[in-house]
Amino acid sequence: METEKSVAAKIKKVRNDIPNDLVFSILSKLPVKSLNRFGCVRKSWSILFKNRYFMSMFRKNLLCKNHSYYKDTSLLQLETVTIDSELKFVLYSLSGERYQNKTKLDWPNLFEEADPEFDVVGSGSINGILCLVSKSQPNNRVVFWNPTTDEFKIVPISLRESVRHVDVEITRHGFGYVSIADEYKLIRQVMYNPKSDTDDSSLEDVSYDLFWEIYSLRSNSWRELHSDVPYDYREDGICLDGMCHWLGEDGYDIDRVDEVYLLSFDLSKEAFLITPIPSECDSRIFQMAWKDLVVLNGFIALISHYKQNDTFHISILGEIGVKESWTKLYIVCPLPCIERPITSGNKRYIISNVVDGTLVCIDLSTLMVEQLNFEGYRFWGKTIIYKQSSLPIGGINQ
Repeated sequence: METEKSVAAKIKKVRNDIPNDLVFSILSKLPVKSLNRFGCVRKSWSILFKNRYFMSMFRKNLLCKNHSYYKDTSLLQLETVTIDSELKFVLYSLSGERYQNKTKLDWPNLFEEADPEFDVVGSGSINGILCLVSKSQPNNRVVFWNPTTDEFKIVPISLRESVRHVDVEITRHGFGYVSIADEYKLIRQVMYNPKSDTDDSSLEDVSYDLFWEIYSLRSNSWRELHSDVPYDYREDGICLDGMCHWLGEDGYDIDRVDEVYLLSFDLSKEAFLITPIPSECDSRIFQMAWKDLVVLNGFIALISHYKQNDTFHISILGEIGVKESWTKLYIVCPLPCIERPITSGNKRYIISNVVDGTLVCIDLSTLMVEQLNFEGYRFWGKTIIYKQSSLPIGGINQ
């Protein structure tokens, strides 16, 4: 018994004698999820994210990690331009060290329209594939396209788009790859609206409740999903590691009507998950200009612009479904006229300026701002991270 007590005392003494610098150096290399769980080991470890010295080390290690998300990537710019006094949707490729080279892409126009309005689902390609969606109602056509090989796949129309006497509104698309099944899936939200000239008796069997449907490339078919999830969230989202994410803004149940949240959908399990966003990350606590989701070195990140002091707060999520795993990393000095931030490398944000269409880059390791040699959209635009791939659309293992 005495021997056991002696050994325990020595272990405790050694543990207490470990210099904080060494402890910080080791812990700062851990993922956010692991750090949050280590908080129960020692009280001092539970408040590491409030320690400026530790956070400096943690941010440095985070930015030094090379994530596969950014390997061999470039930027695509979808924007509206004026041609013959009409606004048209055009897709460009941006290349060069400062994105000074701008090349118009000839994408496959399969939307059965001369000059279609379209969007690219998510903030980046999935294994080199872009998901193009028509924005012209009632044309809800979807096309998968690989710009590297120029291969494309027209997604078939769902039977739920052919309901008589109603207008079909389709929004909130999510597109991703399920590695365990080697297949691509597309999820979207559907809503029916009665036509003004329709007799009410013709609509007795029609439900106007929002519902979801999911498309599987392997089966080349749509299925309806039955799930009770909130519906007041952003239309545009991000996809990462087989999950689609959207930012919710007006609560997710009757007891949390004002709480901002992250709505996620697991394409493999075909299940929704909700992650509340704590008040310190919730930009509605102060006057908010905007907030957005981006991907930062393999993490889901929330960027909020606070009007009160005109700063940008950047937080990352350590574990989906765990509210306490949100961690604030940066408070960035104000920049005027910011439209939408995206990540294009493991150290940077690319930010488009809504006033003159130029792009600026913030290096998060130095918080220095650099203007890039690019003039972009003046009306509407979207920047997409693209990774070249020669793989077929059918699947990686085919």
